[in-house]
Amino acid sequence: MAIDGRKILHAVMEGSLIRDAKGIIPLFGVYLSLFSVQYYNKLSFDFEKRMGKRKEKEAEVLLIEAAQECGYATFQGIRNSWEWEEIVMPMIESREDQVFGFTAVSFAFGWGDMEVKELIPDEKLLIQVSDSYEATGYMQLHGSANSGKCYMLRGVAAAFMGLLYGEDYPDGCFNFSAEEPLCRAKGDSYCEFVARRSSH
Repeated sequence: MAIDGRKILHAVMEGSLIRDAKGIIPLFGVYLSLFSVQYYNKLSFDFEKRMGKRKEKEAEVLLIEAAQECGYATFQGIRNSWEWEEIVMPMIESREDQVFGFTAVSFAFGWGDMEVKELIPDEKLLIQVSDSYEATGYMQLHGSANSGKCYMLRGVAAAFMGLLYGEDYPDGCFNFSAEEPLCRAKGDSYCEFVARRSSH
């Protein structure tokens, strides 16, 4: 059975109506909140800018690693939730199907229309996103870029592979890393993320 993204989207939309007085949403085994992507983008890109040209690569690495840890812990919580057990697990026929479940949940969370284009078990994951909020945000704030600017999605792609093929949680977080060869902020028609086993 294929992963039914509409069923997952419906579950997230219905569950997101339940929140506490502070706006925290307990859903899929994690605590979610609603906040502006413009705010997130401004924080990320201001951090990168303040680090300066000499430390641009260091800023990029820090942002990607933070996103990877976030994605790793978040999706570990998600796949251990009762919602995953009840809604997603019945659709999963192989270990690899989890990635399609992860991307469907990501879409429902508003992280972008992730489309898995290639998955070679324990080796490579290729995801394309046509509506990355980070690429859009960068262009709105700074115009075009010379490198990929989707740090969150890049970290999350690597986290997906770490959860599937890395060491047992929490030791598999950085077993994989991802590159962003294509990014809308650079003028490409979509953003592309390629996760492979990390060399370090």
